[in-house]
Amino acid sequence: MILTALENGRLQATTVATPHFDYTADVLCIGAGSAGVYAADSAAREGASVILCELAENIGGMHVCGGVTGYYYGARGGSYERDDEESRRDTVFLAKGAQWEMRQIRLTERLGRSGVRVLCRYSATGLLWEGNRVIGIRAFDGQGERYLRAAITIDATSDGHLIRMTNVEKRYGKPTDGSYVPFTVRTQYIKNGRFLSSNSDSGTMDHYDALDFSRGTVLAHANAAALLKDGEMINLATQTGVREGLTFLGEDTVSYRDILLGKHPKRILFRAYSDLDRHGSERATDEELFQSFWVVANLATVTASIPVPMGSVVPKGIRGLVSAGRCLSADTYSQSAIRMNRDMFRMGECVGIAAAMAVAAGVDFTEIDYEEYRHRAEARGSFAGFADRNLSFDDTYAAYLKKMRSLGRTPDPRYEGLAPLDYIHIPLEFDLEKSFPLLATDTPGVAIWSAYLSPDRAAAADRLSRAMSTAEEDLTRYNCAIALGLLGDERALPTLRRIVRERDCFFFKDNRRSNQFRSAVAVCLLGRLGTEEDLPLLTELLEPEELEREMYHTLPADYLYHTEPDRNFVYFAMLTHACMAICKIYRRRGLDMQQLHGKMQGLFAGDTLLRRVTDARPGEPAYEEMQSFMQYVLRFTRAEE
Repeated sequence: MILTALENGRLQATTVATPHFDYTADVLCIGAGSAGVYAADSAAREGASVILCELAENIGGMHVCGGVTGYYYGARGGSYERDDEESRRDTVFLAKGAQWEMRQIRLTERLGRSGVRVLCRYSATGLLWEGNRVIGIRAFDGQGERYLRAAITIDATSDGHLIRMTNVEKRYGKPTDGSYVPFTVRTQYIKNGRFLSSNSDSGTMDHYDALDFSRGTVLAHANAAALLKDGEMINLATQTGVREGLTFLGEDTVSYRDILLGKHPKRILFRAYSDLDRHGSERATDEELFQSFWVVANLATVTASIPVPMGSVVPKGIRGLVSAGRCLSADTYSQSAIRMNRDMFRMGECVGIAAAMAVAAGVDFTEIDYEEYRHRAEARGSFAGFADRNLSFDDTYAAYLKKMRSLGRTPDPRYEGLAPLDYIHIPLEFDLEKSFPLLATDTPGVAIWSAYLSPDRAAAADRLSRAMSTAEEDLTRYNCAIALGLLGDERALPTLRRIVRERDCFFFKDNRRSNQFRSAVAVCLLGRLGTEEDLPLLTELLEPEELEREMYHTLPADYLYHTEPDRNFVYFAMLTHACMAICKIYRRRGLDMQQLHGKMQGLFAGDTLLRRVTDARPGEPAYEEMQSFMQYVLRFTRAEE
């Protein structure tokens, strides 16, 4: 028998004698957070014997200890809704309608009814193997080592603590530079008699590094003190919320490319529902397709019903081990969407059903009777996840604003600029013929993306070129140039250059947040299409005098997102896109990258440039993001030496 474990972060494999097993079950679930509780519960309700182990002294994860008192996206349906309702009914102190500590009681009662054995203060320290099959774990319970055996082990630790003990290929951080992951420390406070919570970005951290984890958490806690000026502090969450973290190579993979291009797997575990919720403000170094959708087409808040394949929770080539939670086989962009609390509840429930079926049939997880699995998952309500909503705009927040106003109540000021629309869900049809009129508006995103998806790009480009040449209004002309530029057509270059030269603060309005500045979009496209001729114009954006321009000091009042007091966000967007545009032109045109590396070193020397962007302290999100960007540019140029 083989035991694998992490020793000082390194994977070690040792041959061991078969141990005495302290506990044996059909299904062993490690981690009692949002996914783990429902995975254990549903497996038990499907007839499996189940043991649920949790490192902490209580269950519930971020939903209980992390201060996540409400929901963002994620789909309705499944067992969690009953627990929510019971928690709301029994509450005596409202936190957005529920006392989430009460939910821990409800979860404990749920597990008791289904017969799950819960072992708290259990830390998994090793995996036991027979060939390529995981047959159990080694754990430490505060008293000594314990050994647990199961037919299927579920890694519900949220960041793949068990997956890390395997030799499967793993990925971590942003794909372009492998940077550390974003996190949040939730804060709860009272203002004007209302219970409120804060979920602002806390920066990035390597949470596998004790020093970096401590540094990030302490600084985030210190920064939370700023809320004291708004109200009376209640508490800081005891659990730190990591967003996109570890992913691995699975039997199947969730790809953001498939999401954006409408490709769907045949055998799906469940459907998640969200936008591609990438945190942070720096989009200049993102992968090109994601950048095309998020920046150039300005479709950041488009939501999708995301089919998650069965094999995406199974590490490739490994049997007896599956994942439940945000650690799955996915790129980091799609992982940013498949991590919402409601979806984690539903995912856990679906994994539990499939695990119990696999044990009962004596087959591997991906070999179960799929139609029977789907029938059971649909009967529980945990499968569908807004299956009818492909890419769409979800205007729930606008509907909220209208409702609040109709009741004569003051809405959350973050949504004051939103139009009170009647629709909650607006399906999008990416048809260039139908959407072409949008190019005459300040919401051209659907038309721009429709051109990109056009089956006849040459014809689409010709039509855009004609419209750009004959348009009477700059708005139409500029939108056509952006759409044409996204198609890689150099006929867009003269108009894109004009947009950059004019340097206005115009921003698009397709989204409820994260709307892009037209000038920054044009800079981004110059990086893809431009020539040496464009380098002087782009270099102007890096000069100290650039910051004196009016556009960097006249942010429109209706721009609702990224108005941080410690960062000039417009300048940050223009500067970062300009740096990357110059780098891409140098690389594409075969220019002297070593010379460019030296120029960038000079530009970034000291903190002069950084301080043009932000007055945040070292370690704070705005400071970290700019510093990380500069390091990326130096790596990008150094690679060509």
